[in-house]
Amino acid sequence: MQLAVPTIARRCAWTALLSLAVLTGADAALQDTHELEPDAGQAAQAPAASDAAGGAQAPVRINARKNPGDLSYKSFFGIQTLLQSFLPPEPRVIDFSYRLSFMQLSGAERDAYNPDTWAVAIVGDSFDQVVPVGRGGYFVLPESRQAVDENATVMFNAQTRWRSLDVAFKLRVSPQQTLSYADFARGIAGFKAVQNQVPWYRFGLRAVRTARIHGLRACFRTSDARIEIDGVPAATKVDGACQVLGFDPARARAGASTIAFIGQLDNVTLDESES
Repeated sequence: MQLAVPTIARRCAWTALLSLAVLTGADAALQDTHELEPDAGQAAQAPAASDAAGGAQAPVRINARKNPGDLSYKSFFGIQTLLQSFLPPEPRVIDFSYRLSFMQLSGAERDAYNPDTWAVAIVGDSFDQVVPVGRGGYFVLPESRQAVDENATVMFNAQTRWRSLDVAFKLRVSPQQTLSYADFARGIAGFKAVQNQVPWYRFGLRAVRTARIHGLRACFRTSDARIEIDGVPAATKVDGACQVLGFDPARARAGASTIAFIGQLDNVTLDESES
């Protein structure tokens, strides 16, 4: 699922700003023209990052303040907060996540993406902060009042699509890498509850509102991984290092079954593809 800012290409700044306001819904302050169009003219280098994830990621080194793939922190944190507010209350089995919208990587390369330096950073006038990014390009924006006050930019250290991000809904699995079939069904129902709350006029969220979930997608780090149901290998569709398991309503109604993910598991997300 992909979110995109529906601006009319290269019209006046007010038209673009109003389009952005429709998407974010909000009290988002109208920003200057450069916030909506790539600005290659500014070349100030941002300060070194002060909040690398676990100290493992390298400092942010930015040569241009604006790049075509950059996003407004205020706008996209607002979208994140809105979609998170639509999630079922705890205890729930799904969580919202952004995902990098890569331009040139294949599906398998996207799943294997594991940055060895910073991948996403929030950059303001007086600070920068690295955002932890998981294997596959998944991340959640941290809350930052300072980023809002400074009209900060979300910057990417990879080629991403212009003014868009992918969205995923992750299924929670146990530490033993298992998921009950009942929770699989609850996850799909929870996503449908999110869809039902997305206003029709939020055009940038259309992909979320119209998505059709057919199963789950489990991504592993080893080629010999598999999915089992009650100890029996499940019929899945192999997609690179990932496996897609279709949802079976009859099994969900029949009673207790357990899905087990055998192998080094990266993540499990709801999936739109038909297996």
